[in-house]
Amino acid sequence: MPEQREWTVGDTTLRFEPPDVVWVRTRGRASLEDAIQMVEIYRELGEQRPLLIVGDLSEATTLELEGGRYLSEHVQPAWIQATIYIGARLLHKAVSKGIALAAHLTGRTDASALTKVHFVSSEAQARDLISRLRAEGLGKVAASAI
Repeated sequence: MPEQREWTVGDTTLRFEPPDVVWVRTRGRASLEDAIQMVEIYRELGEQRPLLIVGDLSEATTLELEGGRYLSEHVQPAWIQATIYIGARLLHKAVSKGIALAAHLTGRTDASALTKVHFVSSEAQARDLISRLRAEGLGKVAASAI
């Protein structure tokens, strides 16, 4: 059974919570170099089992354009079951939906990628959504409350 692990990448902390949740907390900005390291972590874990990514953006400032592009081009859809963002501001929401749209438009994933991005206000809401997603067979629950 996989064990809990933690990484620090720039201003971001990633914590793997078995069996399949990666909690990502960004306190500041995320650079291209950070995105490259994060993709490697997602690859390592996602090749073993598709992941639920929960990103706490309540203290995040920016994701460099190159970093967002790198994530959209290199994260494989097979690695990610769904992405849940906590405390995302309008800019974060636009960027995260844009990454999913870019993956769809480039043929890397189908249109369902857009329904696998969710926004909540708290960790408690994220945990509740994870339970609902699992109960509904992941990906069948519509985007939650903003």
